[in-house]
Amino acid sequence: MSEKDSKLYEKAIEWVKRKGYSKVKANIDDFERPSSFMPPGEEEEDSALTPDITAVMRGNKCYFEIAIKSDDRRQLVTKWKLLDRMAALKEGKFYLFTPHGHRAFANRLVKKHDINAVLVSL
Repeated sequence: MSEKDSKLYEKAIEWVKRKGYSKVKANIDDFERPSSFMPPGEEEEDSALTPDITAVMRGNKCYFEIAIKSDDRRQLVTKWKLLDRMAALKEGKFYLFTPHGHRAFANRLVKKHDINAVLVSL
């Protein structure tokens, strides 16, 4: 999470609020934290998958992630697929915020792994 600095979170949260979302939760200080998901059989906090931001629009829960290039693509894809499925179950959407220089990376993973995400440039 160290690569995702507070400025990226601020920009993303500002975008979410500007679009009219309510009940905004973020995985940073000064905000209520979103619910974490634990993989089956795992009990360590490190293995919990926590969305960067969650919010509600018209009663539908949406999930937001800040997409940063990573060597651990498998973990990223797992998290993004989970958030995509959770958004679909709650009739919401899954958004990927892509900072400058990270959009192509996120786009390739989304297409390759059939993840239903809306990419938003930060």
